Amino acid sequence: MKDERTFVIDGEKITAEIERDGDSLKITVEGVTHTVKMDRNAGHSKVSRSRRSRIGAQNASSGSIVSSIPGKVVSIDVEIGASVNEGETILILEAMKMQNEITSPVSGIVTDIFVVEGQSVESNFELAVVSNEAHD
Repeated sequence: MKDERTFVIDGEKITAEIERDGDSLKITVEGVTHTVKMDRNAGHSKVSRSRRSRIGAQNASSGSIVSSIPGKVVSIDVEIGASVNEGETILILEAMKMQNEITSPVSGIVTDIFVVEGQSVESNFELAVVSNEAHD
């Protein structure tokens, strides 16, 4: 299943097509395909650690969506730039064999998504951000 995602890398917005192939991701940017191997035994990358939020640093009005429990991202139901309402499902996080709907704390625009489907996350990991300033 191919999925199109938008990322901001060094301040530049880049659209990539991502396809999961077993323990690899095939990422196509501007017609060039890169294969990324995922080592499930290697732990978290530096990017993952830098996105881990501090306990107590978030509040409901901030629009920051943080995992309250460790789990695996099963699906992402929105894209960057999507308009969402408070309580709308942003993604599904599987923890202890249960699928948990992670919802937006505010109405607004999805400005960042820090995870991909299939990614494992720790407690207090920042998953996404919804800006309530740009919502109509």
